[in-house]
Amino acid sequence: MSKLRSCCVPCCNEEKFSLVHKFPSDNERAEQWRRVLAIDDFVGLSIDVIRKRFFICTRHFRDSDYKNEASRSLNITAVPSINLVTLNDPEGLNRDPPPLNRPGTMLPVGQGLAEPKGGQDSGRQEQTANTSTVSPGLTAYVEESCPEVSQFATTYGDDIEFINVPSSDAFRKSSQGSASTVSLKRAFPKPIPSPGTLNTISLIEPRVKVPPTRANNVLRRTIVTKPAYSNIVPLGVPVVPADGAPLVLRRIKGPVPMVERKKCTSTMTQTDDTAVEEPADKPPGQTVDEQDDKDVKANQPATKVLALLECTPENLQRLQRKLEAEGGALCLDERLLRLDDDDEAERDKAMQSDKQDGTADPTRFLTVWIDPKDGESISVSYVWLRDHCQCEECYNVATFQRSTSILDLPLDIQPALCDVTDSKIEIVWQDGHLSSYQLRQVMDNHVDNYRKRLEERRAQLVLWDCALITAADHPPSYARVTLNDLLCEDSVMRQVVGSLITYGFAFITKVPPNQQSTEMAVKRIFPVQRTLFGDMWTFSESKMDHSDTAYTNGFLGPHTDNTYFSDAAGLQVLHCIQFNGRGGETLLVDGYAAAERLRESDPAAYDRLCEYPLEAEYIEEDKHHRYVAPVIKRHRVLTAAVEQIRFNPYDRAPMRTLAAAEVPQFYADYRKLAEELYREEVQWKFQLTPGTVLIFDNWRVLHGRMAYSGKRVMTGCYVARTEYQSVARTMGLIE
Repeated sequence: MSKLRSCCVPCCNEEKFSLVHKFPSDNERAEQWRRVLAIDDFVGLSIDVIRKRFFICTRHFRDSDYKNEASRSLNITAVPSINLVTLNDPEGLNRDPPPLNRPGTMLPVGQGLAEPKGGQDSGRQEQTANTSTVSPGLTAYVEESCPEVSQFATTYGDDIEFINVPSSDAFRKSSQGSASTVSLKRAFPKPIPSPGTLNTISLIEPRVKVPPTRANNVLRRTIVTKPAYSNIVPLGVPVVPADGAPLVLRRIKGPVPMVERKKCTSTMTQTDDTAVEEPADKPPGQTVDEQDDKDVKANQPATKVLALLECTPENLQRLQRKLEAEGGALCLDERLLRLDDDDEAERDKAMQSDKQDGTADPTRFLTVWIDPKDGESISVSYVWLRDHCQCEECYNVATFQRSTSILDLPLDIQPALCDVTDSKIEIVWQDGHLSSYQLRQVMDNHVDNYRKRLEERRAQLVLWDCALITAADHPPSYARVTLNDLLCEDSVMRQVVGSLITYGFAFITKVPPNQQSTEMAVKRIFPVQRTLFGDMWTFSESKMDHSDTAYTNGFLGPHTDNTYFSDAAGLQVLHCIQFNGRGGETLLVDGYAAAERLRESDPAAYDRLCEYPLEAEYIEEDKHHRYVAPVIKRHRVLTAAVEQIRFNPYDRAPMRTLAAAEVPQFYADYRKLAEELYREEVQWKFQLTPGTVLIFDNWRVLHGRMAYSGKRVMTGCYVARTEYQSVARTMGLIE
């Protein structure tokens, strides 16, 4: 049963509608809706919360967004795109949503349409006499015509008026192959079809398809109950009004007529092709057709309303018992008696809570028009503006920090005066405080603009495999610079950092093969991070200073380091300063590319790997590090993007963070990711020779090593993620 819902778009002013749409279940599409709508209420809310609380009315979708002209369902690519700031696009405002066509919904058809006068045109006029009305919220009613007509219907949302047509004569004519049937149409904005136009009775377009019969190409099915009500007509049954008068459905506003109920009885017989009613009081020898003609003339104005009540499960059950006690029947979909209002009540409670705390109050936001012609604008909350005041009283320009306490910030702050120009926003608050803002700064810090810039940066990343990174015809532009150029040119520093962002790695060549020169090369750009391994470390198969598999000469599969730290190193540096032997090729894998392939091939496994609490550990004689985190960490703002891969099968702790029922599924999902990382075509293998320093992003690129024989000495270090991003940010390479 449909319920009126408030539209969350500010220009709709919380007006309620019968046809609204929830955010898509697909997170990427839902995120796209959130970006397009740019509603400040969404800030800080997860997609699941937004999907549960907020709805968007049909005003904000184009006709092409729906599956067809009469559909209530959106296409999978639909995105709200009109009337987002002001209600000025007629395409959304003039749309007449079709009623629901649900199983078990009975179509109201009755008696009492006056014969048209004045030929064909008068047959198109809307009739107003002998009608029954249903108002919003009062949606179930029973209508009875004497002596043989009873009707039941359920409607959804809008007020409607039914103009009825004789049914007995209509059934007879249709079964004889009448050339004209009439559609139940909306009275606006489309014209009523003229007599002679072949249509079928239906609440939606395209018309309901029914199998043909020999007589009239339409198989007419009538619901039979005992006692039977002669005019209960399911969707799809053609009805022909007397003299071709049209059957009209239109919206109306006004009081509901309540008139008395008159008892009627009838019996019913059924043939192979059609169901024909036989009145109980038919005189002997009189044909059904003759009796029907008399009944139509005698009972045209006899349409009556039996009951009008709010459509709740309790009222429907009460009405059903009353009718059964009087020998009648109520034809309803059983699902109407099992309405689940718990979820709706929870949503209403949540939205009411929003209103109470003021977060949904449109008067607490300032709308700044960016391009009035295109309707482009942003909404900024007043509390945000007050918190971001950078006057001498509120902000310390020497330390770049706020000078006020959050406890001094009134949540219901309102401006007394506000002036917005092309470059500034000036506000005098109700407490007399004056704030001035650069419009460009406000716009740059708006969540939608920030997210857009992040997406643009993200699109510049190159996801690679072995074929792409080794292509000779189109060689990739990752950085391979000499130590001398790095020490002399600042632009070379920028080149190295840019390569780390775009590809996840960079090379520095012609570095003397010793620890001191390696440290000098790294510190030209980044500070070195001190860990349990020290600042700079040197290791080989003959010098096992720490309990780590890397200190052996066996095969090392693709992995990331420091999964047992709460903040894994951002960059890792490796330099082979001595090698006399065979094997030992370094291998690199783009973890972002592998995660993307997994997300496309098995979205469910990808989502679960973003949630599993996997524990890693490192143990030495006097050290024991542990940390729990998901294998794949989503980006906090771009939820469809990956921020970090924490994959190291060697460092996994005993499995104790998952319920027993989840463990088999975890191993299946973890194995799928491993299969993506171990594919031969995605692994780039090369020999890291003395004099070449490799720097790579430990949050993105997985590294490994083939088994080797002989002597191999490595030196290297870590760089903290925050230090790496600080350098990139000062260079303007990331947000």
